[in-house]
Amino acid sequence: MSIKVGICGTGSFSRNFIPLFKHHPNVGSVVLCDLVEEKLTEAAAQHEIDETFDSLDALCDSNVDAIAIFTQNDRHGPQALQALEAGKHVYSAVPSAITVDEITSLVRKVEETGLIYQIGETSYYYPDAIYCRSRFEAGD
Repeated sequence: MSIKVGICGTGSFSRNFIPLFKHHPNVGSVVLCDLVEEKLTEAAAQHEIDETFDSLDALCDSNVDAIAIFTQNDRHGPQALQALEAGKHVYSAVPSAITVDEITSLVRKVEETGLIYQIGETSYYYPDAIYCRSRFEAGD
């Protein structure tokens, strides 16, 4: 399996994830999207990515299989919903959404479409979280 992933948002946080997507064995290619041309151009050069988009609308209209959202927190819910409605699988930085209604809309859209929505909660891998789990498992 080889999928094409679009990264929406090229700020400093997403730049930690771009190499992870590029090196994943099931990802054939990565494209970038940002409204700010300077950030988009810089990230594309930094990560040696040729294909870019200047809007989520354009990214949703493209041939990507999945969209990873790394934009402002209050945009995650509406942008994830837009991507799902466009037939794209979604990975989203936290939070998934701001309101209960936005979260409900995401759940319903996933149920309706059968697409995958993945929230990117990474604190599970923080050293202190790993340490606490191991101590708990040891009976402490």
